[in-house]
Amino acid sequence: MKNLCVALMISMLLLTPLAAQAENITLAGSGSMIPLITELGKAYMKKYPQDTVEVNQKSLGQVGGVMAVNNGAIDIAMSARDLDRSEKALPVKAYEIAVVPGLFAVNSSVPVKAVTSQQICDIYSGKIKNWKQVGGADAPIVVLTRPEADSTKIAVRRGIACFAALKEPADVAVLPKAKDMFTALTAKPNSIGMIDTVALIDAGAKARALKLDGKEVSASSSWPIIHHYNLVLGKNRGEAVKRFIQFIKSPEAQGLIKKEKAVPTNFSL
Repeated sequence: MKNLCVALMISMLLLTPLAAQAENITLAGSGSMIPLITELGKAYMKKYPQDTVEVNQKSLGQVGGVMAVNNGAIDIAMSARDLDRSEKALPVKAYEIAVVPGLFAVNSSVPVKAVTSQQICDIYSGKIKNWKQVGGADAPIVVLTRPEADSTKIAVRRGIACFAALKEPADVAVLPKAKDMFTALTAKPNSIGMIDTVALIDAGAKARALKLDGKEVSASSSWPIIHHYNLVLGKNRGEAVKRFIQFIKSPEAQGLIKKEKAVPTNFSL
C-alpha cells in the first residue's frame, strides 16, 4: 500500500507540472489589436487553464504599451506598427504575429461602394463635402480620422501618396481610440472612417469597406494600407509569456488569426 501511495503521488506530480508554474499574463497597448489578442487569450486559457491572460480593454496606444512593458508594468505590449528607432534602442523584443489590411469604411447608410485614392484625399482635405460628388446620395459627408501618432493614420499616410502631407480641416473629427472610431462609424449616418479588417467583422452590417482604386481589401502587396501586428516583450519573460508566444505559432492560433481576417506571419522565437 505504501508503494502504491508513493506511485500515485509521483504520477500526480508528473501530470500537473504546469500548475505549480501558474502565471498571470498582462497585455496592453494598441487599441486596434485588442479584439484579436482577446480572442487569442481566450483560446490560450482553454489550453492552459492554469494561466490567466488579461488584455487591457482600454487602449494605451503603441507608445504607451511599449513604455509599459519596458518599465515592467505589463508582460506584453501590443503594437500595430513596427517599432521606431527609439523603441528599438530599448531592451525589448518585437514579434510580428500578423499583418492586417487597413481600410476606409462607410456607415451602412452610404450607398457608395468604391472610391479612388484621389477621392479619399479630396474628402479628407475638404474638397469633396457631399456624397453626391462621388456617386452617392445628396448628403454631407461626416469625416472621421485618427490622431497623427496612431498606427492607422501612419499606415494611411505611408500607403496613399496624396495623403502623405494632406492637411485635414478643423471639421474633421479626430477620434483618439480605435473603439471610438468603431463606435462613431457604426452609429453616425453618412460617415467615413479608418479601421481595419478585424474591426470590420465586429461592425457586422453597420459598416462596409470601400474598394480603393478598383481593388477589394486584401493583405496582398498591392494593397496600400497594411498594419503590422506586433507583440513586444520586455527583459523579464516568465514561462507563461513564453508559452503564450509559442501558442501564437500553433495551428489553432494561426487558424483563429485567419478567422479574424488577419494574415498570420511566420516568426522565430
